[in-house]
Amino acid sequence: MTNIAPWLIPCLQQVQVLKQTKSLSHALLITGADGVGQEELAREMVKDLMCEKDQPAACGDCHSCHLMQAETHPDFRVLDGEASSIKVDQVRLLVKQINQKPQVGYNKVVLITHAQAMNINAANAVLKALEEPSDRTYFVLTSSQSTSLLATIRSRCLLVNVPTPNLDEVKQWLTHQADSQELKDLFWLTTQPFRLLSLQKQGKAKLYADLPAQLNSLLQGTISTQIMLKGLDSSNLEDYCNGLAAILHQCICHSTGDSLDNALQNIYPTLIVRLGIQGLMIRYQALQKLKADLQKTNLNPIMQLTHELNQW
Repeated sequence: MTNIAPWLIPCLQQVQVLKQTKSLSHALLITGADGVGQEELAREMVKDLMCEKDQPAACGDCHSCHLMQAETHPDFRVLDGEASSIKVDQVRLLVKQINQKPQVGYNKVVLITHAQAMNINAANAVLKALEEPSDRTYFVLTSSQSTSLLATIRSRCLLVNVPTPNLDEVKQWLTHQADSQELKDLFWLTTQPFRLLSLQKQGKAKLYADLPAQLNSLLQGTISTQIMLKGLDSSNLEDYCNGLAAILHQCICHSTGDSLDNALQNIYPTLIVRLGIQGLMIRYQALQKLKADLQKTNLNPIMQLTHELNQW
């Protein structure tokens, strides 16, 4: 068995059985909450589909498996919608490429990650490809917002629902990752394991880890907004907004009886005294609006976030 997160294994085995019994759909849609491992699961499934051996799991020894390990397989194509929208020209080029005969092995596979990033024209182009699939071609889509996809796309896919791991499973899995304590300190932000790992790989874990103490210092008057937002730019603006919103959300939940992460024990009494519960909710909604506005306009992010924090 491949070394993947334990909560992903049943889903992988389900698809492997269908592959072995020749019952597998030509299109799969892997869904689940953001950060539970859809993309990791999809890539394991792709390896199995590309293998030249007639067996459930990839053998790891055939020519196709070696090419997959080297990430150079000519019959495997990827479109990733994590960073930007997927456009129709990208889909059309990909479909044109996969309509050719396999260059190696038997199957061709298209992986579309974060498929909710397809614009309407791209989605329609994918739908057409699913309705008229070329021989020995598989489409594997992942999404954390599957309901935003065309209903006709969903209806043509085998749905694979990835379960959300519980906190004990996440903690156990994180013990095998680098700097696991750094990630466990961010449970106030999210407990979705692959989102945490992604933040660490992007070098953003410290930004989030420092945020509660910085905000508390700002509200106590020991640092200025300028100092707190030092280093803010377009590459991390969303991180600041997400972190501040998560702090507010956790404080709101705690005010109704939920437990509070240790990292927020100092900031909670400061916020509740200054804003009250209604104020927390108003500022949470204002942050969500600010994040949306900044993505659609050319507003100065430092000026706008400074103005928002001045309301706290």
